[in-house]
Amino acid sequence: MSEMAYPSGLPSGQGYVRLRELRDCLQPREVLRWRDLGVDGLAFHSADVRPGNLFFAIRGAKNDGTIFVQQAVARGAVAVVAEEALPVPVPVLIVNNAREALADAARYYYRDPSRAVSVIGVTGTNGKTTVSHLIRSCLQADRRQVGLLGTIAYEFGGRRIPAPNTTPDPVRIHGYLREMADRFASACVMEVSSHSLDQDRVRGVKFATAVFTNLTQDHLDYHGSMAEYCKAKALLFKSLAPGSTAVLNRDDPASVVMAEALDTGVRQIWFGLSPEADVRAEQIRPTADGTRLVMVMPNGRVELFLRLVGMHNVQNALAAAAAALSLGASELTVASALEDARPVPGRLELVEGPLGRGGRIRTFVDYAHTPDALDTVCGTLAEVCEGRLHVVFGCGGDRDRTKRAPMAAAVARHAHVAYLTSDNPRTEEPEAILADMEPGLVGGRSECRRIIDRAEAIRAAVGAAEPGDTVLIAGKGHETYQVLKDSVVPFDDRLEAARALAAREAGWLHR
Repeated sequence: MSEMAYPSGLPSGQGYVRLRELRDCLQPREVLRWRDLGVDGLAFHSADVRPGNLFFAIRGAKNDGTIFVQQAVARGAVAVVAEEALPVPVPVLIVNNAREALADAARYYYRDPSRAVSVIGVTGTNGKTTVSHLIRSCLQADRRQVGLLGTIAYEFGGRRIPAPNTTPDPVRIHGYLREMADRFASACVMEVSSHSLDQDRVRGVKFATAVFTNLTQDHLDYHGSMAEYCKAKALLFKSLAPGSTAVLNRDDPASVVMAEALDTGVRQIWFGLSPEADVRAEQIRPTADGTRLVMVMPNGRVELFLRLVGMHNVQNALAAAAAALSLGASELTVASALEDARPVPGRLELVEGPLGRGGRIRTFVDYAHTPDALDTVCGTLAEVCEGRLHVVFGCGGDRDRTKRAPMAAAVARHAHVAYLTSDNPRTEEPEAILADMEPGLVGGRSECRRIIDRAEAIRAAVGAAEPGDTVLIAGKGHETYQVLKDSVVPFDDRLEAARALAAREAGWLHR
């Protein structure tokens, strides 16, 4: 079955409860037109409602669920949960907070599945996806069935669902966890975004381990300030119960805020390059094909070769190792799994092209879309590339404008040629976005080229590169689309890069 067939995460009939059970769970302040009915599914988008569902009228930033309540009832909703009285002919449960009620109802409806599956939550600005995949690899090497809910996809029980959000809604979270539990999965690794924490999407999830990667500028259009952004991240650690584990980055000052949010009885494991870290790296030797290091763990040390490029991936590997160790994986298993790990799609992913007569042009695609992430990735490649570094990047429209010039400045510190281009401009004019970016290049080392068409910018960078040069295409990573005003069009940086490399080898690109 497709994902659209089961919008609530589970097939119809697998979570049937009586409305009185959900009433007792939610403790509404008032109930109108009460009847005890059977509830077969939860929904908060009217288009997802199926006969027998309980509909939650939630006010969002863009849409007000109360406007669609009549449509939900017409589609078969047997009752409604709202924050006010609504003129519908079905029972209405009036609560103080409909978002919280949705999460509480989902937890009850799917029988509190996070108590049957060890859930590992990973939060932070950068590295969440790579850390999550590495944790899963370590646990799978320990012969465990492990689900994954993350930026690229939701994967469990043989299903792979492309992810519309880094962290899904509470109905899907609890529904997917229930399906994992019923299929005998022992663990689930979940990327936990600051938006999801602020919006109560992970409310009611019992986390066995929570991982904090780092905190740098991002999402200020939503949170307003770095302090509020940090506060949102800390909510994950505030939710940890005694007996769970917090995995914290000894090299990031924001980890102190996460540690201060912990309850008594929560174990702490620290990772990083600091000699005070419980899991740390020494003797690090970066190369263009990976990184050699010695990983020090509580019971020993081991020499590794990571097939992941850059110091940031050393940090990611340390975080994953600490998380896997917190769940009982052996140090030998963790070390072996990390050596076998391959780059996550769109995270410093090498696009293979022909060697060519003059030598190789290394072309990477990466998801970096914050000033810190760009600075880290560009610095990594500048350190290991033999020739010049060409960077193709843009900034998203309708998002935090204050990070545009700092992103360009990060590129200008390392790249020889910077190609400013389009990256999901949404409702903004691409030229205006590039104008916001360009001041960041002042004083840097980069030659600047403005090319609005992203495919053309990629072709220009590949065409201009000499053998031994490195090309980085940053910002979109695994994404396979561009958002242009009100339309979404297919676009894959990896595919465009491969085409450009093939065209260069055939002599079709003008340098």
